[in-house]
Amino acid sequence: MKREHALELIEHILSALVGGQAEWPLSLVSEFYVFGSVARGAIQPHDVDIDIEYKPDWRWGKHFADCLVAGRNPHSQMKRSLIGARRGCQFQFNYRDQADFDMTLLWRKGDPLDVALKRLHELRPDPAAGRAPRHAMLPQFEGIDSWVPRPHREILSEAVSLGAIEIERLVLSDEPVRSRTARNHIDERWSPSSPLRRAAYAVVAEWERRDIDPCRGHLHGEDIQAADTPYLAGFELRYFTNARYCFIKHGGIEWLEVVHPTRSRPIDCLRIFPVDLDALAKCLWGDYLDRAILATPRIQATASE
Repeated sequence: MKREHALELIEHILSALVGGQAEWPLSLVSEFYVFGSVARGAIQPHDVDIDIEYKPDWRWGKHFADCLVAGRNPHSQMKRSLIGARRGCQFQFNYRDQADFDMTLLWRKGDPLDVALKRLHELRPDPAAGRAPRHAMLPQFEGIDSWVPRPHREILSEAVSLGAIEIERLVLSDEPVRSRTARNHIDERWSPSSPLRRAAYAVVAEWERRDIDPCRGHLHGEDIQAADTPYLAGFELRYFTNARYCFIKHGGIEWLEVVHPTRSRPIDCLRIFPVDLDALAKCLWGDYLDRAILATPRIQATASE
């Protein structure tokens, strides 16, 4: 994207953040940082990299726990409040202390909007800057790294380097599904216009193409029919942290992850399958999410009981 468009996106987010300080969950936000290509002055940044620092309250703890149970992204509501339906931003949350790179502070709680905008426009363009390098990249992530956040890329890259898993990149097809049971399951869960419905049909069609009975599939948090479901699939990385547990404890054979379901664009998918369960058990698969859970007061209280 052009730098001018990137700055407009940031201005929009800053305006929403400052204007929404009286409303939950934006009232939790304490700091706003920008990093990556835009912060370095790139004329054509890949996207806008943003870190939102926030201090959870009891309501957030309940919200976070409810989202985990339901398989929803707990940060979706905060992102919608900041950017709505606009695209082009890569959000991180409470990532400052984990980052091994510099971030530029644009806003701290209590700052007026004009102060934040002044800091933003002090980031001068630099034609020599180029795009910031993408971290923890595998060939399988090329072109879809905007939909696979850095913590997920780090976890998957580590597991591949340890020989614990292998990853294949697939583009799924819109093929008819033969199984009536699978069709009924999908149609009961998603409306015809839902991109998740399209993704679900494509996943089941992929299983059937390889002569896998979809009734042995676990589809985005629910079994299609059988209790024994070694074939697993998820969308938007919502159930990603469950994959290692399913491989190690439940004999999982593969995990198909549609990273960005869409109504019309190609259905990009990562096929993840275990190679060495002992090595997989040593990976830090869900630790970053565990830290986020324990950072909330409600969950801290529960964990200490």
